[in-house]
Amino acid sequence: MSTVAAIASPCMKVCTLDPSGRVCLGCLRTAEEIAGWAGFSDSRRAKVIATLPERHRIVTGAKTPLATRKCSNCGIEFGCGAEGPEGACWCTRYPPVAPVEGATCLCPACLAHAAS
Repeated sequence: MSTVAAIASPCMKVCTLDPSGRVCLGCLRTAEEIAGWAGFSDSRRAKVIATLPERHRIVTGAKTPLATRKCSNCGIEFGCGAEGPEGACWCTRYPPVAPVEGATCLCPACLAHAAS
């Protein structure tokens, strides 16, 4: 019997690969991560999620290091660039979501789920 993983996909439905064909420009996962997502353990999914904000920082060339935050929904640690220059945070790529009382930052997967 299979169990459903608690960590949702960070897919933001902007499925376009970079020129190398290895990284999605929407969710910033590699093609291998996208293909294997359904079979990944929550631990492996969490590791991928934790890398996405830093991948965004590298892709955009932002110099400001990301602050470590904990997702108020699932508890995963991730990088947050909200206090950096405009556009430094990966979350600006997602549509705005209504604030949830008591919530602070959401990780890429929880924000993608809230925005869908």
